[in-house]
Amino acid sequence: MSRGHPSPTGWSEVEQPPEIIEKYNPRDPTLFEYDCEEPIAVHVLPETQNVHDRSEQWRVGVVHGGKTNFEGTDPIRTGIADRSGALAVAEEFMLGYESRVQSGEQTPEALLAECCKPAVERVE
Repeated sequence: MSRGHPSPTGWSEVEQPPEIIEKYNPRDPTLFEYDCEEPIAVHVLPETQNVHDRSEQWRVGVVHGGKTNFEGTDPIRTGIADRSGALAVAEEFMLGYESRVQSGEQTPEALLAECCKPAVERVE
């Protein structure tokens, strides 16, 4: 992944994420793409664009269609305390996608639900 965190096999960081992912933000929004027939990407973003909010939380989401054929996003997890935590959640999803979805063991939807589960349990 970015900043000393190599991305998992099959995933690569997009050096300049397009505006559809996030308009200019000095806090390093990050986009990772998976190289496969059905484009998919994972973004790591601050919850808001308020650059003065030092207590801001981060979010991680799936980008359907990848950076070139944007079809929409689904949240993986929100309310993450910092960027490094968000990168860890993104890595968890990407590793699961590589190992379980690509092998046919799990659907992308099931993996998304599994990765979201801790956030859903906190709300309930």
